[in-house]
Amino acid sequence: MAKTTTTLPKALDLSPTSQVKVHRSICLQLGKLTEKISQIVLAIESARPNCALAVRALCSLNFTLDKAKSIIQQCSHSSKLYLVIMAHKIVSRCEKIRSDLELYLTQIQQMVPILLDAEISGIIQELRAAEFSLEFAEDEARKALLELLEKDLPGSESIEEVELDAVQIATLRLKITSPLALSEEKAALKLQIEKSNDTDQREMELVKYLLYLVIKYRKYICQFDKHVRHHQSMEHELDVNG
Repeated sequence: MAKTTTTLPKALDLSPTSQVKVHRSICLQLGKLTEKISQIVLAIESARPNCALAVRALCSLNFTLDKAKSIIQQCSHSSKLYLVIMAHKIVSRCEKIRSDLELYLTQIQQMVPILLDAEISGIIQELRAAEFSLEFAEDEARKALLELLEKDLPGSESIEEVELDAVQIATLRLKITSPLALSEEKAALKLQIEKSNDTDQREMELVKYLLYLVIKYRKYICQFDKHVRHHQSMEHELDVNG
């Protein structure tokens, strides 16, 4: 009897950044830092610093870590189009989180054993060296959408032309070009609307407008992707045959 072998499935990536849709480089940086700090927090808690300042700083540190994790969650579940438009706010939040983490670690640093002090110093250096910036494709998508939002066009034909151009650029850059990706984007936008508490009316209008664009130009989005793929395939054949 022939011997059969069983192929084990690959382990699932269950890391906090595994489901990130947009701002992946930012979230990877943030995830790396939060993971290291979370580990050092356990050591700090075991050291049991008695100083009231250290205890308060430790509480604030945990609170700030939760803020960092919430950004990663947001970039995993929110709309891609929305996330690139709000990129400046996300980067600003990351910078603030980095600054706060450094502050609280510095406050704790002098009140723990020497070896732990040295580890904290290393993390502080990593925090200072960390950079949060957009990837090229994200920046291109953001520019296209912001140009659309900032334009004031009188004619309906002009509006549709500009809308379509911006949507095609943004969706192509963000890889929202298949029916499945388009469906996921629509679902994310609808979920944001459902979860809204109407505290920021302007932001909600933006989300509704993005949903309107995705629905209105859904056929063109997928067709544009097919056209690009066909063009790339033709170029590849020419290169091979040439």
